[in-house]
Amino acid sequence: MRLNVSIIILLLPLVGLGQQPTASVAAWKVSYDSAQYYWYDNMQRSVAHLQKAEQVAFNDLGIYDENYLVILNDLGLAYSQIKDYKKAQEYLTRSLEIQHELYTEENVQMLRSACNLAAIVLKTGDDLRARQLYKIILQKSAALEAGDVYMTASEHLANVYEVQEQYDSALATIRQALQANFSNPLVETGYKLRLSEGRILRKLKRYDESEKAITALSKSVQATPENVSSLLHSMQMEQSLIKLEMGLYSQAEKELLELYRNVKNSDGSNEVLLTELPNSIAYAYEKLGVFDKALLYYQESFSRCLKTYGYNSLSCAIMQSNIAGILLKQGHAEQAIRQYEEFIETYKYLSKQNTLVYFTALNNLATGYRQTGQHDTALRFYNIVFEGLQNLHLEENDLAATVRNNIGVTQMLQGKYEEAIQNFNEVIHIKEQLYGKDSPLLLNVIENLAVTYWASGHHDAALPLFNRSLAMTACELRYIFPNLTEQEQVQFYSRQKLNFERFNTLVLQHGAEMPELKTQMFNNQLLLKSIVFFTNKKRSERVRGNAHLNDLLIRSEVARVRLGHFYQLPSEEVKAFNISIPALEHQIDSLEKVIRHALADESIQDKLVTWSDVQRSLKPDEALVDIIRFRKYDVFRSSSKNEAQQVNTGFTDSVYYATLITTAETTQSPELVFLKNGSHLETRNHRYYNNTLTFDIDDTVSYEQYWLPIERAVGNKKKIYIVPDGVYHQVNLNVIRDRQNHFVIEKFDLHTLMNSGQLVNRQQPAKIDFTKAVLTGDPVFGSALSNEVTGRHYEPLPGSKEEIKGILHALKLSPENTILYMGKAATESNLKKVHGPSILHIATHGFFSTEVIRLNDQVKNDFMFHSGLILSSTETIGKDFDSDGILSAYEVMNLDLNGTDLVVLSACETGLGKVKNSEGVYGLQRSFLQAGADNIIISLWKVDDTMTKDLMIKFYSYLGQQHTARDAFKLAQLDMLRTVGNPRFWGGFVMVSGN
Repeated sequence: MRLNVSIIILLLPLVGLGQQPTASVAAWKVSYDSAQYYWYDNMQRSVAHLQKAEQVAFNDLGIYDENYLVILNDLGLAYSQIKDYKKAQEYLTRSLEIQHELYTEENVQMLRSACNLAAIVLKTGDDLRARQLYKIILQKSAALEAGDVYMTASEHLANVYEVQEQYDSALATIRQALQANFSNPLVETGYKLRLSEGRILRKLKRYDESEKAITALSKSVQATPENVSSLLHSMQMEQSLIKLEMGLYSQAEKELLELYRNVKNSDGSNEVLLTELPNSIAYAYEKLGVFDKALLYYQESFSRCLKTYGYNSLSCAIMQSNIAGILLKQGHAEQAIRQYEEFIETYKYLSKQNTLVYFTALNNLATGYRQTGQHDTALRFYNIVFEGLQNLHLEENDLAATVRNNIGVTQMLQGKYEEAIQNFNEVIHIKEQLYGKDSPLLLNVIENLAVTYWASGHHDAALPLFNRSLAMTACELRYIFPNLTEQEQVQFYSRQKLNFERFNTLVLQHGAEMPELKTQMFNNQLLLKSIVFFTNKKRSERVRGNAHLNDLLIRSEVARVRLGHFYQLPSEEVKAFNISIPALEHQIDSLEKVIRHALADESIQDKLVTWSDVQRSLKPDEALVDIIRFRKYDVFRSSSKNEAQQVNTGFTDSVYYATLITTAETTQSPELVFLKNGSHLETRNHRYYNNTLTFDIDDTVSYEQYWLPIERAVGNKKKIYIVPDGVYHQVNLNVIRDRQNHFVIEKFDLHTLMNSGQLVNRQQPAKIDFTKAVLTGDPVFGSALSNEVTGRHYEPLPGSKEEIKGILHALKLSPENTILYMGKAATESNLKKVHGPSILHIATHGFFSTEVIRLNDQVKNDFMFHSGLILSSTETIGKDFDSDGILSAYEVMNLDLNGTDLVVLSACETGLGKVKNSEGVYGLQRSFLQAGADNIIISLWKVDDTMTKDLMIKFYSYLGQQHTARDAFKLAQLDMLRTVGNPRFWGGFVMVSGN
């Protein structure tokens, strides 16, 4: 849980007393003026000049001269600036004592001195004395009608109460000041008090009142002729924080980032706001689960805080605690424990109050102990926190609910299920009262209660809770996901999808008696499968129609290309270019953020697609097979008789595959077929499958392992739509055969999709305009490419030249009127010039290897460089990566293939890549589709040059006869099957639809 930061704004006047002489320049005046000169640039020199001025003025003017009092006052303020609060307090106290001797009655000047003294006392950590001083100042300034002093003291006293989390007292102080009637009120201070009122109401969880107060203030401020931009910025931040605390994370993140950019770019710097804003942005990212960014912004806030307030300030200590919270969530529990222990000691020194800040840190420390298995110690600290909150009559607030949730988790881990369930139910009640029943702030505790019921064997009670948590998670995904950059999506998604994977185990156990679980499982996959791909593809499509956003996208792509180049240079050479890779990554991220936020009102899909929509779209002869890979979720209990029972829940090493089969007849729910031998499918069965193809061995196993259970479920359906997952991305089902020696391709018409939702509202494929085709082949593999870059030798592909000629003939295209990149022209730089061809055909070598492209240690998503195409290169390779002959999957993402019907990669291993559960294959396949292509033909293994040429020419011949691309592709493979038989020669290629 994050600690709340409130930074006290102290308005300390530089000169609060006396008048400066004008007749002659005395020695003390020279030193005093020198001190003012160095005040902003060199405070140590300023202090030295003030000390000299004080010594001379003491002898020349005496202690009762007003100018001497001015010097004492400024010395106090100067020592405060260099954080020597003891001396600062000494000089200000001395100034005030002399004034009491000099004046018979209290006056405004004395009250201003007292205000400065109270501010210094507060910085020393003596909250109680500072509070007493401010109360005296308020009483006396009211009597003297000193409106400026009264309002300033009220502001400071309210801040003291706020830091101590005595929000009711802070609110009463603010409202009393706002009701005061002075002849010369301080308008800006009044605005600040009203802003504080809105902030306190937010911290009291009175969000409607807070929003109303801030909105009214905004209207008043906008009507004033004075320049109050910093105040407007603070109000905007407050309005965003209200959204953040109510669980509207994505909207709050967008607003806070926009505000941060505006504040940094505005004239003059508001250091206080520039310290608080990164802290708030970090909190938003923490809630989104984007922990690396949260850590960066917390660290920035901490650095600014150190510069402004010093290491021993309470605000900086709190920010250090926030950093420890991120370490805890990243799994660095021991490091987090050390930082929390240090914070708690610092906090005890700086504040004598047991506030929510202190209790929050203690709660997080206990969580660190729990994560390291010290359950009894954790429980002891949790109970200390809860008892402290009870003493403050705060047992119904959000922190108390969080602590009880943590107590429940610890009890569950100790096997104390009934006690844990009681705590979780109470927490849900509190949070529902605070935030409403549909708030995402309830998600964690609902999951905890569901897991506890399930671990204790009460599955009937657990299932409704799991369904509720999944519904809330799905809402979060749909609402938040489009606003995140790809890097953020990966972090956010990796946490969310675990909930869905856990649910699959429940379906395994209860799907037979509760068919609605199978429907929910299908709907989960509709949302999850390729959510990253479809979200980002849709983003590109929508951006292209907006001139401003398209310009930002182009800038982002140019920067991304540069980044890819620098990833491939040794770190020493990157430094020689005077380039910061993190800065370039930040530039790309910022551009992407602007684009994503501009499209924030766009949803992932035009409408929420469900299993019923997909089922109704199927024709009588069709079946849909959605394959889902997941790990088994289970409960682990310690077996030692000498120890208290320890319970852990989590994923096992057991891998299962579920196939959800839908037809026009399955109107109640999809049919479920479980393959519990998932580990074998991915290891020994897959090795066997590959060996049969490599060594031309009859495959007598794969059919029964990978396909037969599915075939039995689809019955007499012949057109089968397959949505693969896991190892099914690496197996071409068409090439395995039954005991009667019949290949699957001969028995069924398989169509590979990325997501089942693609079947809804599908349309007949449009006629392809062959005149807009771009054909590339017969590249020249230079010696520089073969030796210097890859360390490999790439044989020429004479078949690719014949292949291109055959395609031209099949499509009735003339070489003169077709874009051809052949021989030395088959370069990546030429491919990058292509814009939206109808067909992009590339005949060359492909690779799937970690050894082709050398990367430095700063690279992100290195797997996008591990697959690619080999093209023509120059003989001498320098730092021009566009001529190195290597087109990686990373670079392919920046191609413009919008409007491209088909990409054909007539090369080896172009379908391989990093397989991620529910997300597909990260490699060339994904990159070309995300660049805009509707369909792609790729290969799963090394293919023979001549046989590939024959297959491709047959494919284009059928395509030229007005067959659809999918039908033409199947007909070509069947022809090759009849001609050569061996699936190694014709079955290496598969076609995937991405539209």
